[in-house]
Formats: sequence, structure tokens, C-alpha cells
Amino acid sequence: MLNVQDEKFWTYADYCKLPEDGKRYEVIDGVLYMSPSPKSIHQALSKYLEFLLFGLEQAGHGWVFNAPFDVIMPGATPVQPDLIFVGAHQRQIMGPDNIQGVPMLLVEILSPGSGRLDRVTKLNKYAQCGVPHYWILDPKARTLEVLKLEGDSYRLLSALESGTTFVHPDLFHLKLDVAELFAQVPAEIDSPGEDEK
Repeated sequence: MLNVQDEKFWTYADYCKLPEDGKRYEVIDGVLYMSPSPKSIHQALSKYLEFLLFGLEQAGHGWVFNAPFDVIMPGATPVQPDLIFVGAHQRQIMGPDNIQGVPMLLVEILSPGSGRLDRVTKLNKYAQCGVPHYWILDPKARTLEVLKLEGDSYRLLSALESGTTFVHPDLFHLKLDVAELFAQVPAEIDSPGEDEK
């Protein structure tokens, strides 16, 4: 993830004028961030987590969306989390082009170079916006951090690694199992690229 170095204060209107070039753009507090297309393992893990959250959708608890899809919140104009879960009681924030409001859950999957953005910049912004739940999945470390907003900051509910599971008390007792998640990844794509070694 790269911070596009310029002194311009970016707005959503500016963002909408960006080219459709296959890159992922986000605007946080007026700063434009750009990331290249994700790697295969990132896409696979996103799909498996989305399928897990889709079970909640099928049960009538809400709706799951995946990137690229804009989420507009104060100071985030927009962000494009890897996965978004909107609770059934939040349907008013969904629109035909984007989500305007604070979803129940946002998920980020780390990519090479995105660690600081996801763990610091986005974490702080999501907390400021009042996002109740935030997950960070690290494909390299094979860990999933499950965070819950308490007051104005996140508390770590569980740091999952292979061999550990967690039943989420606030998300309809959804069971999270990191080993099961990674077991689905084909061996051909479960290896670091040259820029990750």
C-alpha cells in the first residue's frame, strides 16, 4: 500500500475521477492511498472468509460485501476493506453504489507493504468512526486478530493461530478456525512471492 505523495487534500469527488486502472484507491483524512492488485493467497483467503460470513447472511443476520466496494464514513472517503459485514439492523446504510455509514464488521487481509496502514492508520480511523468489530488476517504469519471496540479503542478478543479456535460472542456465535481457513488454500499459491521473502 502506497501513500500517493502530494499535498492535495483528497475528497470523495476527487476519488471518483480516478482512472479504472485495476489498482485499489482509498482516501483517509484527505490522504490518497494506492495498492496494486492482491496476490492469489489474499484472494483465496478473502473468498473463504466471505463464505464463512455468508452463513450469517443466509441466517438473516445481515449482508456481506467484498472489495472493491466503497465504505464512506467520517474521514474515510472512501475505504475499501477486504470484507464488510452490515448487520440486519443497519440496512439503511446500504446503497446502490456504496455503503454510507458504519458497518458492524470490517476485515482487512494483510498484503506486502500494507501492515502499517491496516494495523495503525485504518485501525485508528475505524475506531474513530465507531466500527464495532475489526479483524486483521495475516497470511504470512497465519494469524487472525479479532478486535472489539470498547470506548474509543479496540480490545483484542482473540489472537488466533493454527490449532486455536474462537466462538465470537457478539457475532451470532460464529466459530473462527485459522487452521481450517488455511487448509483450503491450494499449495500452489501458498508460498511467498519474491517481494515477501
